[in-house]
Amino acid sequence: MTAALRRYFRWRGHMHRILGVLALALALVVGLPGVAVASDDPFFIQQWSLTSIGAEAAWTEGRGAGTVIAVVDTGVDLSHEDLRPKLLPGRSFIAPGASPQDANGHGTHVAGIAAASTGNAAGVAGVAPDAMILPVQVLGSRGVGNVTAVADGIRYAADNGASVINLSFGEVSTDVTLAPAFVEAIRYAWSKGAIPVVAAGNSSVRASGFTDEPALVVTATTREDARAGYASGVGLAKWGMAAPGGDGSPGSRCDVETGIVSTYAPGEYACLVGTSMAVPHVAGAAAVLRGLGLSPQQVVDQLLATADDLGSPGRDTIFGAGRLNLARAVQARAPRSAPPSRPTTTTTGAPAAIAAVPATTTTQPSTTTEPPTTITETTPTTTIALPPTTGVPVEPPDGQAVAVLPEGAGDRTTRYLVAVPAAALASAVWAGSWRLRRQLPGLTRSAP
Repeated sequence: MTAALRRYFRWRGHMHRILGVLALALALVVGLPGVAVASDDPFFIQQWSLTSIGAEAAWTEGRGAGTVIAVVDTGVDLSHEDLRPKLLPGRSFIAPGASPQDANGHGTHVAGIAAASTGNAAGVAGVAPDAMILPVQVLGSRGVGNVTAVADGIRYAADNGASVINLSFGEVSTDVTLAPAFVEAIRYAWSKGAIPVVAAGNSSVRASGFTDEPALVVTATTREDARAGYASGVGLAKWGMAAPGGDGSPGSRCDVETGIVSTYAPGEYACLVGTSMAVPHVAGAAAVLRGLGLSPQQVVDQLLATADDLGSPGRDTIFGAGRLNLARAVQARAPRSAPPSRPTTTTTGAPAAIAAVPATTTTQPSTTTEPPTTITETTPTTTIALPPTTGVPVEPPDGQAVAVLPEGAGDRTTRYLVAVPAAALASAVWAGSWRLRRQLPGLTRSAP
């Protein structure tokens, strides 16, 4: 046999092995059922913010079990596949007697970042995977509410077992000062053992108006740990810090490489940017530490002390104590004690069951003694994924721009249909390579 023929068969044997490695790698990347490096949630590989804060390392110590995160927002999609198992009965302060069903998507997105079901082969992972979610609707379908509803919602959350209260609409103000009812509600929540976490805002030209209020005030950072162009600084807030909120600019597409991917109503996934997205990272982190037995004050102190310093050395008016580092916060936690007990019921006004979702209402309160307020998400851009079942993109709220994620990105069925043939190919190629070596001994050795 000629040297050229020997070289051909040697090359063919090498190619079998190379293709086998590539096929096996493809099978692992797209995610065989039960095979996952960290999480089998399809969008997990795009959740750079979880890597940034060290969420995976923290999960080895705690995942927020026994805690409740109240999402005081536009409500939550009560039937969402990634949220439904986590939901406690909540309440709507927009339409009394109705369910807190989200007709906007903002609250659902926030809830997913904080505590989406994790490791369920669907959608995204949450910062506090084992925390429960209490949906409290204080803003309507267009993100508009009033100070009274917001304050009532905060008090309701504090009275119904919330460990942490997520307030992703930033400060509620009358002209240039914080509304007294809003401030009083925050102080009340803290006195009840709940940790308020609020957005610094999306006005890059001014800082947050918070000062001595007992709340973690959160600004947004980009994937490169820079200040997000839209984000307000934390200003003089006594408990200021930063967390991933995504990059972007008004009117631009939300790139999944730089935005925050999370749940979205109805039952879909989307990419958003804003300080609203930074807040639930901190709220989820606070729930993880509460689940490890830390008191509210210990949680706040730990998060601030372990943050990664950004900007000017030490605390500053832009980043506060720095960007959230959950892994470090967990490692430096106080001695473990019994986690807080999880409430099993809520009080007056809660729906009897989550499973029965009444028709969504967008009715706004008919009267109010204080001026209306809107969520601060006036500038974020939106990318909406294909729904897992219909494959048809939904219309975004209030005319936000739409850009469809890669087809099948959120569909675990498509994901597995690709993975299974890939694994089969890997096995076949390796078997073929082995048979080739057995049938043609010596042909894959170096030619003379």
